[in-house]
Amino acid sequence: MSATTISRARRRAPSKAPPGRPPSASVRGWLWALGQVAILGGEVFLLLFILAQPVFRATEVRVGGLRHLTSAQVRATLALPVDRTIFFVDPDALAARLGGLPWVRSAQVSLGLPDRVEVRVTEWSPAAVLTRGERSYYLNERGIVLDAADEARGLPVVDPAGSGPVRAGDAALDPELVRMLIALQRGFYSAFHVRVLSFSLDAQQALTLRTDRGFTIIFGQMATGDQRATLTPKLAALRA
Repeated sequence: MSATTISRARRRAPSKAPPGRPPSASVRGWLWALGQVAILGGEVFLLLFILAQPVFRATEVRVGGLRHLTSAQVRATLALPVDRTIFFVDPDALAARLGGLPWVRSAQVSLGLPDRVEVRVTEWSPAAVLTRGERSYYLNERGIVLDAADEARGLPVVDPAGSGPVRAGDAALDPELVRMLIALQRGFYSAFHVRVLSFSLDAQQALTLRTDRGFTIIFGQMATGDQRATLTPKLAALRA
């Protein structure tokens, strides 16, 4: 073999493979985005898993401000789902639900970790007693039926016209009429030294007052504001 042949063989040494091309910027961006989505999905799954734990289910209910309602009635009205955690409970919706009870004037609901629901109720005070046949019912100052009444407690007692059934939550009397009867009963004794036993209204809304002295006073119709405005001069005429 000649020197020329050896020299050519050396020149023909195998060349190295070209290095691979680095990933383009767009491919790296997609990989980064997929990684972030995977991390976010894992975090969301972990969060939902924690929020769904039984320790956070709303099981402890604290109720305050009750005078006529019972805690059992409040809990039954709340109707908290046993499979829902406190994070998915809407306190405003619960307060609105309680506001549908006739006795409830206002209600506030707040939540506390891990499983506490706190309820604060302000109840209506009975303002008058409505009689219907042999039954009596408490009314609030808006004339709404609250519940069956066991005693008058010194409240105005009114027997309106009608014989149909009465249920809690019904609007039984005009609010203005209720306020008028309250004021009339309070001021009647101081003005005439006679106690009011009861009021009654006939089908034409004529108002009759019965006293503990055995006599009655008929004031006439009290169906409208103008008619009720005549009550003051009529009382003044009684004192004359």
